[in-house]
Amino acid sequence: MFETISVIGGDLRQLTLARLLREEGYHVFLYGFDNDDTILNGLINETDLDYVLGADIVILPVPVTFDGTTVNSPYAKEPLPVETLLDGINTSAIVFGGQIKPNLQSALEERGIAYRDYIKREELAVRNAIPTALAVEV
Repeated sequence: MFETISVIGGDLRQLTLARLLREEGYHVFLYGFDNDDTILNGLINETDLDYVLGADIVILPVPVTFDGTTVNSPYAKEPLPVETLLDGINTSAIVFGGQIKPNLQSALEERGIAYRDYIKREELAVRNAIPTALAVEV
């Protein structure tokens, strides 16, 4: 069974997810939120990337990357290269991410790493689109 979950990068939605998972009793590692401690609200940002990438489940942001080379991590002091992520990830992990680009999908498949693009779930896509559209209009 899954014992550890890493939540890597992203925005405040990722922090909320990490908090909810921890409240459910999961052992959660948070990575990429070291630029602003005020948003952590009791969560601890892990600094050992090898430790984080060894988790059973890795949850990446939506989108996983904007530029194709670094993980979407606006609250990180240093960007996380996608290649570093791929090179260090536990090959028996399951990776979840939003809007996973085809080249990243291919790289995961080449390494034999299972992945799911959670934004492809219709109910999530719709619920994500509404606040996104409202934020753009304001």
